[in-house]
This record gives sequence, C-alpha cells and structure tokens, in this order.
Amino acid sequence: MLIHNIKLSSVGPSISTGSGVVHEPSGMDLAMKLHYFIGVYLFRRDAVEGLTTMVIKESMFYWLNDYYVTCGRFRRSDSGRPYMKCNDCGVRFIEAECEKTVDEWLEMRDYSLNRQLVYHLPIGPEISFSPPVFLQVTKFKCGGMSLGLSWAHILGDAFSACEFINKWGQAVSKILADRTPILPEPQAPPNTAYKIPKSESPPPAHTKPNYPLSINRVDPVGDRWVPSNNFKMNTFSFHLTSTQMTHLQSKCDPQPIPPFESLCAFVWKCIAKIRDHTESLNIVTLFKRDPNNLKSGKLGNTGMISTVEAGFSVADADLGILGKLLAEEGSDERGEIEEAMEKENGVSDFVVYGANLTFVNMEEADPYGVEVKGNGAELVWYGIEGVGDKGAVVVMKDRDGGKGRVVTVIFGEDEVMKLKHELRDGGLLLDTGIE
Repeated sequence: MLIHNIKLSSVGPSISTGSGVVHEPSGMDLAMKLHYFIGVYLFRRDAVEGLTTMVIKESMFYWLNDYYVTCGRFRRSDSGRPYMKCNDCGVRFIEAECEKTVDEWLEMRDYSLNRQLVYHLPIGPEISFSPPVFLQVTKFKCGGMSLGLSWAHILGDAFSACEFINKWGQAVSKILADRTPILPEPQAPPNTAYKIPKSESPPPAHTKPNYPLSINRVDPVGDRWVPSNNFKMNTFSFHLTSTQMTHLQSKCDPQPIPPFESLCAFVWKCIAKIRDHTESLNIVTLFKRDPNNLKSGKLGNTGMISTVEAGFSVADADLGILGKLLAEEGSDERGEIEEAMEKENGVSDFVVYGANLTFVNMEEADPYGVEVKGNGAELVWYGIEGVGDKGAVVVMKDRDGGKGRVVTVIFGEDEVMKLKHELRDGGLLLDTGIE
C-alpha cells in the first residue's frame, strides 16, 4: 500500500436545496444501478500549487450547487422503486497522502496502482446512508495531486462523470484566480437529457418478458447494489501509442476502420479464441455517445447502447470484417431497455456491462478537458466496477493529442492472463504499463 493518512468527511452544496426535493431516476438510470465508474486524474505540482484542502472544499461548495443530486441519498417508494432524496448529505470526501512523487508513480508504469487513488464503496446495504459519489484527493511527496472519482452509474454515464469533473476544474480555477466566486442559483433537478422513445407495440402484460439482448436480468440483490459473479473479476490496462494504433488499423485493410472499432475487433477475436469459439461470443454490446446529445449539461444515462451479432465464427474471422460489422451494424436498444424497466416499475435488477462482452467508447468523453489554472492532468484513467461475467473493455484517448489509446479490460482472472498472451502475440503489449 502506497497510500496512507486517510481521512474521511462529507462536502455538500453551499445553498440548501430545500425540503421535499427528489430526483426520479429514469428506467435507463435504474438499469445501470449495479455499475460504477472509477476514475483517476493525476496532476503535477505546478498545476495544483496553492490548492489546499480548504480551497478544494470551498470550490466544491459552489460546484455542488449545480450538482446537488449527487449529494443526495437513495430511498425506495412504497412500490420498491428507488428514488433520490435531495437532502444535501454531501459527497464523501477523502484526503490521503502518497509516499511517492508523481514522476515515481508514472515510472512504475502500473495502471493497477491507480485503484489505490480511488476510494470506492458500492451503494448499500443501507441505501439511505450510502453516498453515490466519492472523491479522493491524494497529495504526493513532490507537491503533485490526484483526484479519484467513484461514480454510481445510476446518476449518469461516463460522459456525465467526465463533465462533472471538468466543471470542478472550472470552479476551483475561478477561486484560485480571483477568490470572489459568485453563488449560482440551484438548477432544476437534472434528469436524462434525451427522451427515450417507447416501443409503439408493447407485448401484452401476461406474456413472458422478452428483454433486449444488451441486458441480463439477475437475481434480486436487495439493497446492496452489487452484482454476483461466478468467478473473481480482474482489471488491467495498457497503452497503445499512435504507431501501434496505425499498425493495428492496417490489419483491417483493405477498408479503413475507425480506431475504436479496430481495437474492439482485435479484442473480440482474442476473447473468442480464449473462450474456445463459444457461440455466446457472437453477440457483443457497444456503448457510445449519442451524436444528437453531445452537450446536454445534465446528468443522465444518455449514451447509445446497441448490440452487434456475428453470424460466423469470430475466432476465425478477418479483422476487417469484424471491424466493419462493429462500425456499421447494431441498433439502439435504449427504448427497449427503458420499456423493460418500466414494465417492472424499476424494481428488478439487471446487468448491462458484462451481460455480453461489452465495449465502452469513451473517445468523446473529454476526460482531459479538466484544467486547473490552465494546466491539464498528466494522466487520466477510468475503469468500471460491477461488471458481469462476460466482461467489458473501456477505450479512451491518451494525452498525446488523442492519437494513442488507453484500454482497460475487466475479465475473469484466468481470462486476463490468457488475454495478455494474445495481445503480446498481436504486438499490442510493447508499451503496456501493466507489468
């Protein structure tokens, strides 16, 4: 353990939200309630000089006026459907210290260590006391700092989480610049910014539920919002340089395939080999940003969720064919997911990440959009907690102008070791940062 002197407190908005304010999660939000995003933002000393704990908390008072829903606690209605009571209990704030410098941390080239920079607890078993957001500020020996985020997916998707942190950067930069912040008026409770279309012909109520391919109903978890796995899941990350990405895309010739789909095609083929041509690997789920909802300014799960099915052996397929399938096929299933949740009044439990092999495209999430005094983060990393047995892959741009990619995979422990060998054989673990 490289982290020590851990202290916990809570920070809420500076303006009282008032009594009786609640936030009703949509069906899409409730479908994601067993999942959590975790992220790390690493800053060098010059970016955070003068950024004391008092200044950080002061910035949060004003920042959370606009995000007061994140400071609430969940309850259940008489029907059992969860809702958020906006009672200003606050986000959980963790202070910690690291015995390393930022340079020493980066030189270890081990993405798995980033998990020590995030304080994560799932919601439950007493949901009325569980904060949906944790923020960990870790001070390094050199004066650098990291900001670790644990984000309950029921609040919003990866794009909401990144925007949430980017807004913090604006708030703290303003305080450091002029020390005269303007108190904003609280906004209306954020809801999903995109209206999910309903199916025009829902099946009769007495029929057996026919769930979309992208979700998997699980046994009830009660008030401890964590899915059960049949084996221990493991996470590892690796970095692909722009040169490696160019090499990978060249394998998909003769047709040009976008970076995300090229990378996913390679991993899909690797996993199909590892799982010995299992037919269940013929269906994968894609999570992408909705091009019609790029600037929502609100919390919510608005990203597109679609499934792609291969009618052939994935393990034996050409990368170009797989890449083209991922880029061109698949239909948006959000309406069907919303409908399935509402039919059961939002009380059933589902897994989305890991219901099928799931690829999450964070290329447009702008994780490097956060700035403190005009300085960006030296490193940004994201992962997912609560992934189902079939695993998930998160792809985001790196700091090098977005030409390279940082890939985080969450699979069973045995599969992780086998995947590393497949990636090495494919020339994608030349610069891994995982050993």
